[in-house]
Amino acid sequence: MKYFLAFCLFVFATNSYAQTPDTFEVRFALRETTVNPTAATYLDNLVKKVLTPGKKIAMFGYADYRGTAGHNDSVATERVMNVQAYLLAKGVVKEDIVICEAKGKIERPGMTGEQGYAPDRKVLIIVQGTGTKLDIEKVQVNETVTLKNIFFEGNLPDIMLSSMPELQNLFNFMNEHKKVTIRIEGHACCKGMETGKDIAITDQKLSEMRAKAIYDYLAAKGISKNRMKYAGYGTTQPLVYPANTEDEQQQNRRVEIRILSK
Repeated sequence: MKYFLAFCLFVFATNSYAQTPDTFEVRFALRETTVNPTAATYLDNLVKKVLTPGKKIAMFGYADYRGTAGHNDSVATERVMNVQAYLLAKGVVKEDIVICEAKGKIERPGMTGEQGYAPDRKVLIIVQGTGTKLDIEKVQVNETVTLKNIFFEGNLPDIMLSSMPELQNLFNFMNEHKKVTIRIEGHACCKGMETGKDIAITDQKLSEMRAKAIYDYLAAKGISKNRMKYAGYGTTQPLVYPANTEDEQQQNRRVEIRILSK
């Protein structure tokens, strides 16, 4: 079949106690960028059953390794913009689409076939619940707010794509309230990061690296570094002690935003 669309639900490795987002893939045929009838039916069902008002959505467009970088960027852009336009036409609230971005081609070292790699011709849709509430009127100076939808690769400081709706929510807050300054505080639970046979990163260092990853993300988006600090506290400030269950441990693995001034 020339056109096909796959519905995929992935379970992400998480280091937050929030429920993981749902991730769906819309796949495209070779050189296709439009929403074909099969895809339309699928997206209709997604709108009806999943994309309810208040659900935050991040969308990323991709192409496979075939073609030049410029061509692949253009194809990825058309795919994600066409999916967004279709969803908006079907009633998805524009404010709920927090990211609509083209990622271009996915590198596949060693692959050279003329037909490319079909699974990489896609739009990835990440659906998350309501983002963390950051109310400038209610949050107090020196108060912390836990970001409940931040996800990292297991025992690594790498932010997962599934965190993008929450990070965009934080960026919007910082961008809207220009006087706010914050400290991004990372916390760990149980073990550090293995980086080599004889090298391990401590809980404290891992939590700091995760906080810095969010700091770097906001800085790259244009938030002044003068408005931000970051720190890692390792396992020194648990929310639950002793943390005997996985759920309790997840509550201790968290990133908090401390309001320094507003």
